[in-house]
Amino acid sequence: MRKTVGILFLIAIVAVVILFVKSAGPVVVKNEVILPRGPGQYMEVRHIVLRGSNEEIGRVIGEIGQKWLGIKLPQSAGPLYAKAQHLYLSKNYPILMEKSEGVARSYGVSTDDNKYEPASLFYDVAPFACSTVYYPPGSTDNGHPLLAHNMDFYKITLREFLGMASVPGEHKFFSRNFVMETYPDEGHSSLVVGSLDLLNGGMSGMNSRGLVVAILAEHKCPTSDNMMVSGLTAFQLARLLLDTCETVEQAKIAILNNRMVFSFEGVHFQVADRFGNSFICDIDSKDFSYHFTDNDGRPQVMTNHSQYLYPEVNDFPPYSPKATYSTFYRYRRLYNYIQDHKGKFSAQDALKAMSMVYAHTHDVEEGAALSSPCRTFWTQVYDIEDRSLETKFYLKDGPVDPETGDPTLIFSKPFRFKLEDE
Repeated sequence: MRKTVGILFLIAIVAVVILFVKSAGPVVVKNEVILPRGPGQYMEVRHIVLRGSNEEIGRVIGEIGQKWLGIKLPQSAGPLYAKAQHLYLSKNYPILMEKSEGVARSYGVSTDDNKYEPASLFYDVAPFACSTVYYPPGSTDNGHPLLAHNMDFYKITLREFLGMASVPGEHKFFSRNFVMETYPDEGHSSLVVGSLDLLNGGMSGMNSRGLVVAILAEHKCPTSDNMMVSGLTAFQLARLLLDTCETVEQAKIAILNNRMVFSFEGVHFQVADRFGNSFICDIDSKDFSYHFTDNDGRPQVMTNHSQYLYPEVNDFPPYSPKATYSTFYRYRRLYNYIQDHKGKFSAQDALKAMSMVYAHTHDVEEGAALSSPCRTFWTQVYDIEDRSLETKFYLKDGPVDPETGDPTLIFSKPFRFKLEDE
């Protein structure tokens, strides 16, 4: 009897210890600058690794946002809209609702204070352009599915983007970026590379179940005032897929069961899984309907036009031969590379393809939307089977290419990240 009581007592102690560890808040495993902004270099990159409950992860992200980026807590469009949004998140995305409660706590306010909207932490806000290619496992030399991604935008400030003069101290777009790993007690672990929204803003990311999501600009996608409608921003929707989905089918269902709210720049998504499946999700500009284009077991290219409107390369509209940054030029260049490639693709082949469509333009004649320097700010390859990522970041312009008249790009050394096993 005494032995039984002792065992029960030991079990109780272990249970209390486990409960304490799980409720003790996140361990900030890492929060360090891995790429400082050196003399003449464009950006800095911070690596953040957090582990704990979603509420505590949100609290720590809020604290980092205030200290590192000086982020002010966004204000809501009004109490009624804030209540509606909180109800929407509680029902459709409780993980984000828990994170937003932690964010609010880091700012010393309550989520019941409907003056604020703590479900996003925006900074240096801007649209973005990109190129991606998904390689299913049957097309790669090691049998691992890969997703390659270029993240492109302009080397200007928000005021300059809006046609205004910049002010001292204003940060340029994508000059403060992050690689964030989160290991929550609810939802899948994930690894994202991003900017613009510290809480949600992965331009691309991968979860522990082998699902990858990339967000690209799509200029014919609808836009609206996202503060007046309950739903998820593009960043929040991408995060929801990483938090909750394992396959492209689950991702499609999650998209169809949620309402996406649109800001001043339209987007579309590419979603891929470890089983060789991928799709592009476009949004119709007239009726806001979703359109899915599957890869059907083949490599899938995406740039910045709606795939469902231009499904065939030979039906692309005409563009200037000088427009080397046109969405149609980049798509055709990647498409031709894949079609002409002999044998299986390696990760280095995937990076080579992305180097063929780097952004290094200066004017609209080259296919950019603005007459401002447009650059590829990072290029990367996800090895989905390995749950790893290799990426390098833009440092500065190099020598001018005599053939094109455009600068070459100088990147950092490659950085490699890998999700831990759950």
